[in-house]
Amino acid sequence: MTMLPHWKQKVSKRIRIGVLEDDPDMQAYVQYVANQSDRLEVMFTEESVSAAKAHIDVGLTPDLCLVDLQLPDGSGVEFIRHVTASSKTKCLVLTILGDRTSVITALEAGAHGYLLKDSSESMIMRSIEQTIRGANPISPEAATHLLSLLGGGNETAPTLDHGLTVKEREVLTYFAKGLSYKETAEMMSVSVHTVNDHVKNIYSKLSVHSKSEAIFEALQLGLIKI
Repeated sequence: MTMLPHWKQKVSKRIRIGVLEDDPDMQAYVQYVANQSDRLEVMFTEESVSAAKAHIDVGLTPDLCLVDLQLPDGSGVEFIRHVTASSKTKCLVLTILGDRTSVITALEAGAHGYLLKDSSESMIMRSIEQTIRGANPISPEAATHLLSLLGGGNETAPTLDHGLTVKEREVLTYFAKGLSYKETAEMMSVSVHTVNDHVKNIYSKLSVHSKSEAIFEALQLGLIKI
């Protein structure tokens, strides 16, 4: 019997999505991703902050909005503030901007997660469902910028290994650099199955439930450097 990945399990209803994105190709890609799952339904797609706000103002609130930051009439951050202040809709940033200012500004405004546009179809789908469940998925490239926000990254602070083995920290280091499971396995000259075993141990030891959370915790605790 084939087991579904954990992020595809225990979803009891369809997730309604709003999309704020002005790039037609990206709009089409998000729609394509949604069409791959019987759990995702796109309620609206808008190209401007004002048009997206209008849906929220009349009560057409999706469960989650995918939000770009660079829009013709302003920043997606403005929309995030508006949504989180007036509804229970969650916001997951999906943008090309991976700089420190953009990441921190969006999260401080109320974004529940932060993905870069080169994220894979499976990562976007997984992150949507994780966000709905209360997690805060963050692309590895963006997670590094949170250290200063949370007061982490102190070079002089004592570092504990939290029970992680050398190999488990090596796996996290490759993940933080953006490598996939397969690429990490190739770099370590092991099988993907072995990498999966390391990941299960990492999740347990760090009390996390996703790769992005593990990378963030490892960076914050000083367990890895990239």
